[in-house]
Amino acid sequence: MPLTTQQQKSLLQQQESLSFFNKVAEDWKKRAVSAEADSVNVIRQRNGVVLHVIQNRSSTHATLDVGCGTGELVCDIARKNISSEGIDFAPEMIRIAKESAQKESLALVKFHCLSVFDFSWPIEQYDVISANGFLEYISFEEQLRFLDLAKAALTKNGSLVVGSRNRLFNLFSMNTFTTREMEGNTVIPLLKEAMALASGASMSDFLAMETPPLQEANIALSKTADVEVSTRYQFTPAQILQLLKKKGFEPLELYPIHVHGVLPQFKKQYPGIHAGIANLLHQYQTSVPELLIPHASSFLVHAKKV
Repeated sequence: MPLTTQQQKSLLQQQESLSFFNKVAEDWKKRAVSAEADSVNVIRQRNGVVLHVIQNRSSTHATLDVGCGTGELVCDIARKNISSEGIDFAPEMIRIAKESAQKESLALVKFHCLSVFDFSWPIEQYDVISANGFLEYISFEEQLRFLDLAKAALTKNGSLVVGSRNRLFNLFSMNTFTTREMEGNTVIPLLKEAMALASGASMSDFLAMETPPLQEANIALSKTADVEVSTRYQFTPAQILQLLKKKGFEPLELYPIHVHGVLPQFKKQYPGIHAGIANLLHQYQTSVPELLIPHASSFLVHAKKV
């Protein structure tokens, strides 16, 4: 049976993603371990949230990182004497990840090079499953399927940490993303959600909030951070929170990632100043996340299996 147009576009998204991540694997590793003061290490920020969640759990024995890249988070967790696995479909990413683990003789590490949908998911094995920078590269249907798989693989009260590009940031980026929201008449609902965050609305408020329509499937947005993938989805925090609730998770916490204190256009001209401000604001990631999320280019959600 021939593929539908939507299926063809989803396949193209997967092919572009695989090609891109294979090509940039070496550079990705350098960025993941960078400690330069004049840059923002988004990978380390995201990994830090997962480590924070693990630290605040009563106990964690086994974890799985989906879209693990070059394996920094997996190795960090293993150093805490926790069994840690990583999945990524890019062979170059997994090659580098395995080399890093072998250099340190990390016995509690295991990497899998395959699609998450070809992985043999065990039942109730992992206490923590993370998926940072993953949902944006798969279709809406695959997102739902992934959440079902993750829920089944988590232990009772297991933690899911999942990330998304932040659609609320489109309000404040003042670029083509802002123009698209204006043309789609979605500015008002986005502003209402941003204002709810600023006013300290409860989690139940966000779970009941009316959100804008999801972005059009397989739509090509402007490329950011030199990522050569045409379709990378964006969501608002409320959209992700409601999706998780629908799939049987209890959303617990939100975390901003890469907070912008200046416009992206300013960042291009003065990257060092942007990085200094962004890294300063990141220090308040866990103390006032609701005040930072509207200006963050992405965010993570910690949810519990119920």
